Amino acid sequence: MRHWLSMLDYEPTVLADLVEAAQRLKRGELGTAADALRGRILTMIFFNPSLRTRTSFEAAMLRYGGHAICLNVGGDTWKLEHRDGVMMDGICSEHVREAAPVLSRYGDLLAVRTFAALEDAAEDAEDRIIRAFARFATVPVINMESAVEHPCQGLADWMTVDEKLRGTRGRRFVLTWAPHVKGLPMAVPHSAALAAAAAGMHVTIAHPPGYELNGTILERVAGWCAAAGTRVAVTTDQRAACRAADVVYVKSWGSAAFYGDPGGQRDSFADHADWTVGAGHLGREAILLHCLPVRRNVVIADEALDDRRSVVIEQAENRMWAQAAVLSHLLAG
Repeated sequence: MRHWLSMLDYEPTVLADLVEAAQRLKRGELGTAADALRGRILTMIFFNPSLRTRTSFEAAMLRYGGHAICLNVGGDTWKLEHRDGVMMDGICSEHVREAAPVLSRYGDLLAVRTFAALEDAAEDAEDRIIRAFARFATVPVINMESAVEHPCQGLADWMTVDEKLRGTRGRRFVLTWAPHVKGLPMAVPHSAALAAAAAGMHVTIAHPPGYELNGTILERVAGWCAAAGTRVAVTTDQRAACRAADVVYVKSWGSAAFYGDPGGQRDSFADHADWTVGAGHLGREAILLHCLPVRRNVVIADEALDDRRSVVIEQAENRMWAQAAVLSHLLAG
């Protein structure tokens, strides 16, 4: 049984096929999506709030004749435990060991969204919650964002760059850190960098000292770049990197050094307030990406978000098409 948990589980050629399938769907070529999704049920489980993720998955299922069920943990459902061997005498009333196989009986796919706890970097890297669902489910499980990755967002990012620049090979992709008001997970930047590398782009990651991404992810980014004949670099010179870019992808993330220390994280963000991205960061023909939601004038200035070079709305739309491709891929067999 196939799951969609991590880009690391797929070769770049397979990821490219999914992007191409998403583009065909957007052009109105129904292909296998209508056949694969008609009459099927997707059950979505949210440990965290969502706007685009929930709506784009529901729209994809409904568009091709399927149905989506949305469950919010702690609201629509019991609090769920995922750890093995614990005495469940706390706030969790049900274990994933029962929840995942039961929900598998009601539908054809399970999709799970959960964030990093931002308390222990090593524990977050194990991605325990979504992997518990994959372990106990009897249907394919989809990662709607986890502690480590957001692979659906990564596919939509790749698709957007390909559309706007008419190709990705050899393009200069810059992922730049930006400040925020609270610590955020590294899932989106991880998937953005993986997608750019798999798409054959030169990848530069710009961030202040202490904001390094996961080493395992960076190793795969470097490996995919090497296989494509492109380069990967990490820099603290944000403006120089951005001004040389074809694609400027802005994302905030927290530092592992401040896990469990929200006050220290806020102070660090304030110390790097000059990393807010403005229109001056962008080259004339560059495009600006952000996964949304975005805090205006904290992460990206109004002047940049409202600039003609900003493609964040198209990027958000492409979530629906990319996810329709993933859904049909998982069910086609």
